[in-house]
Amino acid sequence: MRSLIRAGSWLFVDDGSSRAFANPATTVDAHARSLRARGADLVVVIAHAGAFCERGKPDSCNGEIVDLAQQVTEKVDAIVSGHTHSGVFTRVKGIPIVQAFSRGTAIGVIDLPLAGGEAPPVRVRNVQRDSIAADPPSAAYTDSVVARANAVYDVPVATAAERIERGTGPLGNFIADAYRSVGRGDVGLMNRGGLRAPLNAGPVTLGSLFEVTPFGNSLVRVTLRGADLRRLLEDIVARDDINLHLSGVKVTYDPARPAGQRITRLTFTDGRPVNARQSYRLVTLDFILTGGDGSTLARVARKVEDLKLVDLEALARYVKSRPQPLRAPTDARLIPLKP
Repeated sequence: MRSLIRAGSWLFVDDGSSRAFANPATTVDAHARSLRARGADLVVVIAHAGAFCERGKPDSCNGEIVDLAQQVTEKVDAIVSGHTHSGVFTRVKGIPIVQAFSRGTAIGVIDLPLAGGEAPPVRVRNVQRDSIAADPPSAAYTDSVVARANAVYDVPVATAAERIERGTGPLGNFIADAYRSVGRGDVGLMNRGGLRAPLNAGPVTLGSLFEVTPFGNSLVRVTLRGADLRRLLEDIVARDDINLHLSGVKVTYDPARPAGQRITRLTFTDGRPVNARQSYRLVTLDFILTGGDGSTLARVARKVEDLKLVDLEALARYVKSRPQPLRAPTDARLIPLKP
């Protein structure tokens, strides 16, 4: 019998009566004992937790998945890891671990003995994609799926006048604008980590928008008071590396002030002040609402509405509705005061 269990850097456990983030090593140990008691021959952990290894030194790896392997006390036969998009093929406390980079560029292979008798040595290796001949029936099926997808995703839906950069560039503001507009909010919020590609100049297809935001997160509209909006924004500007993008508001802040007291001016983009007692609507992703990228939005939310709309659909609606060709927003929204 083969059994798979999942773990992460911390695992969210919901048993119906209580909810908590549990240490993954403790969770893995508990499940491994239970599975072997029920007759499992092998226990393989599939974990959204990764590591980085020094080039050419597979035994010099550090990261969450290495920590997990070091902490487990029950027998684990193998770990298939992910998250850091790096190559990992190592052993920790005798446990083979693989992570095959990302985007299908490699295949992690662990050969585990299933037959009785003397167990052969376990081999851990990465096989590069181009070194494996395609299986003809699988290749034909893949080609047919790609053709059907291209018929939908390669159709232009807009045109971009210029390349809109991600990272600290204007793409995050552009998408925050999209969420605010489509979700009919006063404020929009987008996380930098959710941007996975720039938007290139020229024809914009549904496929290129998917490359920008590939996660399929849902839009939510959160009602909060002006005082709580300010508190949320204080949490954002308290960071050394601000990784959230805004729409609808302009925040001037002093990085030299103590955290929680840095905002010196807060207005909407039309110049209206934010009223501490008035309620406003903020549109963002469910990922951010639940704490993604360190967001504290859930702490100040008074009402949450699921807009039943995924990020890609919202972005596609927005770019179709905008004057063509599309241009990146240029207004400053988070403005640090100079020393």
